[in-house]
Amino acid sequence: MSKKEPYVFKKHKQPIFAIVKFVLRIFLRKPKIINLNGDKLPEKCLFVAVHRGKWTPMYMKLRYPGDIAFIGAYPMLGKYKERNWYLREILYIKKCHKKRFPSTLKAAFEAIFSKMIYKGIHLIPSYPDGRFVSTIQNASKTIDNGFSVVIFPEDSGDGYFDIITKVYPGFIGIAETYNRKHDYELAIVPISAHIKKKIIVIDKPFYLSQLKDKSRDEICEFTKDRINKLYLDYMQK
Repeated sequence: MSKKEPYVFKKHKQPIFAIVKFVLRIFLRKPKIINLNGDKLPEKCLFVAVHRGKWTPMYMKLRYPGDIAFIGAYPMLGKYKERNWYLREILYIKKCHKKRFPSTLKAAFEAIFSKMIYKGIHLIPSYPDGRFVSTIQNASKTIDNGFSVVIFPEDSGDGYFDIITKVYPGFIGIAETYNRKHDYELAIVPISAHIKKKIIVIDKPFYLSQLKDKSRDEICEFTKDRINKLYLDYMQK
């Protein structure tokens, strides 16, 4: 990866991360994969998913039978101090509702190697300001390199839950930009992974052209319902 394009991922071997994956596969057991598209995997798509917990991206990376990259919080690719802060204050205390003292210890330790892990799962940094334009550009280039990109669009400010109550429209901007630039309509595919239940469900795709009469808020509501339906239909029982 060049300095000008630091987050454009290509398919290549990662020997160190391969060891990490080998170890984690022991603990993150193989799931049942329910593909509502039959035997065919979606190609050139933007997956919309529910985060559900700290390990969900890693679980999907290890167990999804294709090449995927993730859009995630930019501090995880920052310097040690930034990574440590994000792990402690945002991930553990705010989203996972852990106590401060153990969160401080865990964050201080995990921040040492977390950047390597997030690079290993192909994390595309997402920004809460005008820099989100770079996220869109990097996501598009990553898709062109043969990856599907996963975004977790839910409002996780109060934590991670099985049923989500709100979806942000960032995924719409990514799809609109890709469609306009490539004259190709990017498929949007809801996907849901549950570690405890050992299951991954891949939904059928939908396209923005099918929702052209809906507002952005209505598209978000439609997407939220599609994501939640995967849990209700295949995981709640």
